[in-house]
Amino acid sequence: MAIPKILWRYREAIVAQLEDALRNGGPLGEMLAYHMGLREADGSPGAGIGGKLLRPSLVCFSCEALGGEVEAALPAALELIHNFSLIHDDIQDKDELRRGRPAVWKVYGIEQAINAGDGMLVVALRRALDAEVLPGTRRLAALEALLSAIYRMIEGQVLDLSLEGKNVAVADYLEMARKKTGALLGCALELGAIAAGKDEPRERLRQLGEVLGLAFQIRDDWIGIWGDPEVTGKPVGNDLLRRKRSFPVAHALERDPALAELLSRDPIPLQEALARLEATGAREATEKEVKRYAEEAVGTAAELPWSAWAQDEFRELLSFLVEREA
Repeated sequence: MAIPKILWRYREAIVAQLEDALRNGGPLGEMLAYHMGLREADGSPGAGIGGKLLRPSLVCFSCEALGGEVEAALPAALELIHNFSLIHDDIQDKDELRRGRPAVWKVYGIEQAINAGDGMLVVALRRALDAEVLPGTRRLAALEALLSAIYRMIEGQVLDLSLEGKNVAVADYLEMARKKTGALLGCALELGAIAAGKDEPRERLRQLGEVLGLAFQIRDDWIGIWGDPEVTGKPVGNDLLRRKRSFPVAHALERDPALAELLSRDPIPLQEALARLEATGAREATEKEVKRYAEEAVGTAAELPWSAWAQDEFRELLSFLVEREA
């Protein structure tokens, strides 16, 4: 599947901003550079910044789509905030790998990884506060949007952890995902409007990002159970083995509450659990839910003051995100 324009057109500029933001040395700076792929644990140069850079790319796209100058956008701040959350999430979820490399906590220890996440957040907020490309009022609006999104994202993480091991309802899952994943995507589109000096569409853009986040996260959940191991690098049913309360599991638990006992066993009988999910129609329901939110996102985007090229590029991105295999 071809990489959508939104994910490659701004990449070089975003990477340059991130590298500039992470120039600090010392033990803390070294941990941040390691996490971002700029260095290895032994101090040698890293492979460079990886990942889709979805959130900062949406900041730039949203600004340009509203007629603003991309140079006024603040993509690096949002990407650094996303990475602050990843460092802490890896600790809380006990994930030992991040983008194919040992997670920060596995290299430097849990205590130092907490410091690294905190430091990443400070670097992100400083980046926004020092953004001279924005007039003072818009800079404060951007900072307010970032702080609001950070709080909602953390709320989502709190909900995610609180759902572990429980008979999760689909409504509870959706509230969690709208905050944990949707908050930063909504903020990305809103930051673009702030950079462009367009206040009227900010609320609709934030809502669009949250819907995009639901489609993105539920597709992630599908991949986490039924994804091709040769593509994902993880075994079939990986999220079940991790006892993750994803959308397919929430759907299945509403129809087969006894599944909770099966998922609590150690080890989990994977093939039986997969069969029970299939019997509840969880796979088809997950695919249907992704499509529903994708269609909602297209409808919401159609109401925005975007030109034809922006509508086309957003639909291209949306198709990529909801059809991807990893």
